[in-house]
Amino acid sequence: MARPGPKGKNPGLKVVAGTDQPCRRREPVVAPIDGAAVKPTWLRGRAAKLWTEKVATYQARGQSVAGCESALAQYCALEAALIEQYRKRITPPVAQVNAFRILAAEFYDTPASQVSPAKQPGKGGRFAANMQKPPAGDGGADA
Repeated sequence: MARPGPKGKNPGLKVVAGTDQPCRRREPVVAPIDGAAVKPTWLRGRAAKLWTEKVATYQARGQSVAGCESALAQYCALEAALIEQYRKRITPPVAQVNAFRILAAEFYDTPASQVSPAKQPGKGGRFAANMQKPPAGDGGADA
C-alpha cells in the first residue's frame, strides 16, 4: 500500500529549496533499468492501444517505465475496462475507479500528481495559532 499524504519530493529539489534533511532521505531501492518497456503478450485490444499511447507519453516526458511493465499493463487493462463500462452506460464500482486513480497517480497521469503541493507561508507550527507575542516594551519582569 502507498504511503498516505502527498508524494515525496525529489532529493535534488529538496537541496535547491534548502529543506534537505539527510536523516529523512529516501534512497531508491531498485536501480533503474535501461531499455524500452516490453508489452506483455496477454495485453490485447484497447488495452494494447492504451499501452502504446502511454509508453509514448512517458518517453516524451523522460519517464522510464522499464521494469514496471506488469503494473502498467494492469493500469491499461483497468482503463480499457472502465472505458468499456462507460460505453455500455454501466456505472463502474467505486473500488474500481479508486484503483484506477491510484495507478494513474503512480504513473503521474493526474494533474495533482504532476506537481508538488505549494508551501503555505505564515502558517507556522502546530501551536502557532495559540501563541501570544509579548507586549512591546515589556521586558517580561514584574517591577
